[in-house]
Amino acid sequence: MNTSAGERAKWRVEGVVEAPAEQVTEALLAVRPGPAGVDGNALVLAGDHTREAGAVTLEGGPDKFTGRFGGSGADYLELTVDRGTRSVGVQTWFGGTYTVEPEGAASRVVLRVHNVVPNSGLLGRKLAELGIESRLEKVLTSVLTALAAHVGAPAPAPATAK
Repeated sequence: MNTSAGERAKWRVEGVVEAPAEQVTEALLAVRPGPAGVDGNALVLAGDHTREAGAVTLEGGPDKFTGRFGGSGADYLELTVDRGTRSVGVQTWFGGTYTVEPEGAASRVVLRVHNVVPNSGLLGRKLAELGIESRLEKVLTSVLTALAAHVGAPAPAPATAK
């Protein structure tokens, strides 16, 4: 995977789930082999992957997972669950790290993105960066909504780029 929680991010997107950080973190770190983005599994993939690209089934574990999606199944992703840093790294069309920070009685979910379309060349990366903040806001808003539903919290406000 091309990302780590300590890497400097190019983009930061965040939003709040009205539930305790411990509860939201537990839901974030819940990743197991099988269908992703549903039934509390790999809720970081509840965003654009399952909505736009079709179902994703994860393999591997307990900390490193791979999956394929898209019509041909040729599109590849990686997830890394780091229980030490309490984060989930994802590498797909973007490489980033999801973390949860306490926000009073609520939880701030932060997505730090380090790269887009790795190995695509400069032109491919520049094209992928067009409108990236709004795309990442949509991705994180879907994740926030899935996390909130999983922990029984009210629907969250949309995520915002920082």
